[in-house]
Amino acid sequence: MVNNLSPDDPLQIGRYRLIGRLGRGGMGTVYLGQDETGQRVAVKVINPEYSQHEQFRVRFRREAESASRVRRFCTAAVLDAALDGDQLYVVTEYVDGPNLYDAVQSSGPLRGSSLDALAVGVATALTAIHSAGVVHRDLKPSNVLLSPVGPRVIDFGIARALDTLSGITGTGQLMGTPRYMAPEVLRGAPASPACDVFSWGCLVAFAASGRAPFGGESLPSIVYQVLNTEASLEGLEPALRGLVAATLDKDPVRRPTAQQILDQMVGRTTPERAQHTVVQTWQTQTTAAARPGTTATSGQPATLAGQPVTGTGYPATVAGQPPTIAGQPPTVAGRPPTMAAPPPRPGAAGVAAIVGQKKLIVLAVIVVAVAALGLRAWLSPSGPPAELSYNLYRDDFNEGGTGWGGGEYTGKEYNTYGYAPGGFYAVDVDDQHTERIEKAPLPFVPKQPATPVPSATPTPTTPEQLLLTVTTSLREFKGPGEYGLFCRADEESRQSRYEFLLTAQGEARIRRITKGTGGNLTPPVAVSDLKQGAKLQAECATTDQGVRLRMWVNDEPVQSYVDNSGAPASLPNGDVGFLVRVPEKSGATLKASFDDFTVQGPALAAPKRD
Repeated sequence: MVNNLSPDDPLQIGRYRLIGRLGRGGMGTVYLGQDETGQRVAVKVINPEYSQHEQFRVRFRREAESASRVRRFCTAAVLDAALDGDQLYVVTEYVDGPNLYDAVQSSGPLRGSSLDALAVGVATALTAIHSAGVVHRDLKPSNVLLSPVGPRVIDFGIARALDTLSGITGTGQLMGTPRYMAPEVLRGAPASPACDVFSWGCLVAFAASGRAPFGGESLPSIVYQVLNTEASLEGLEPALRGLVAATLDKDPVRRPTAQQILDQMVGRTTPERAQHTVVQTWQTQTTAAARPGTTATSGQPATLAGQPVTGTGYPATVAGQPPTIAGQPPTVAGRPPTMAAPPPRPGAAGVAAIVGQKKLIVLAVIVVAVAALGLRAWLSPSGPPAELSYNLYRDDFNEGGTGWGGGEYTGKEYNTYGYAPGGFYAVDVDDQHTERIEKAPLPFVPKQPATPVPSATPTPTTPEQLLLTVTTSLREFKGPGEYGLFCRADEESRQSRYEFLLTAQGEARIRRITKGTGGNLTPPVAVSDLKQGAKLQAECATTDQGVRLRMWVNDEPVQSYVDNSGAPASLPNGDVGFLVRVPEKSGATLKASFDDFTVQGPALAAPKRD
């Protein structure tokens, strides 16, 4: 790349030598850099007007740390970040390829397997991003790069730090790209994974037609179109049109999750069969590329990259079959339509059509298949269960008054817990106020009243299978203390519950409390990497053997137990939330932060709306 640095551009950022400028946006400037080994990287330097805000810096640190934990499924992975000092920056993998917007503008809309590969690749990236507790917030064509090995999503999570500046720039412009923003965000609601799903639908619609699905020339007209009109889905084949329409529902509850999009497009299959298909396809590609004079089947329409589609007109999926999407509208619970029965495997013509040079789309399909395989292998059995992927509740604490027990946190007497200015929930305890238990304001009740009011609308019952996730860190501690998640607490005084605890000294354990008396269900085990915070996850699920309790720290399984031997044998359904505790008369203090609290369950547990 030609050095296009101006005299005002730096020549060195940290340990990275800058060799060119890749782009400039509202948040900062992106440079092409090299580390000491010669590896090329993308260095995003944050504008000084943001860096000077302490609230922004606090949020930026947490978002950069969360983004660095995102699995590398179709994303540009975060490699490094400067989180202190006067100059903030993030270093990611350098992706060599045009962005989707420029590619469509220069070569026209995507069709057939190119479009399917893009849709699956971006859905795979969102699944990995959301699994790490991150929300992209600004998914749009210019944030998707078309690399030689498939689509890569960039800039995930970091833009959310701008929420600490009230979501508005000094010039009054709304953060994000309104044409691709979900209607609830335009109305001022906090961003959630469902917002990214809406943006995915807009992005796929753009790729298929070359135009954003919502028109308008001015900001007010664009916002009006997103809030009040139906999306234009021209250029989409009927099967994909049904899925995209489901993601563009104005009600976020009715949208499928990113995982459900992925399941819909590639189908659920066994890891063994997926791996076998991927290996076969890769070997076919390698063999064909090694044979001189081998060409793809003629007569097929070319894709954006010039690669013919398969004989069936679809990319190969992990099951080795073309995707089949039923196209009916989503259910009330927000689940995507079920898949139709898969058609027979393509014959010789279909197999021959994927033979040729290693170009973008065929490799993209292979990488997508590997990514889907790797993601499911990570989620099960060692990772959180894939069936608990429906978001039942989420709070990123960017706004106060969302139903938790505290008010505005100041750290002073009587304000030692609550919504902190940095966009998280803070809890401070000491040996005078030794414990704080914060119940999550879920839109569920653990059990229905014995005598319900006939005229009242019933509140859904808390599901018997839950996955809790929170990003937590210690701002300060002295002496012994512990913090973490709880589930199945009794409604009144929460004197019975299961606890999933981390200690200030770096240990993890699962504990049961029954009527105020507690004991360990698992012995403490050492966990690492808690100094910069941790992503803590806990499963609480009723099974035939008892209540299954599992615990993960930074995506690694650390504890597991099935409770069936107490009195009662296991705790009944109850409240969930987080807690902080130190021993009495110990002189200890502990100040913990909680962010991105999420409760997930089976899709059937989603609250229904008429």
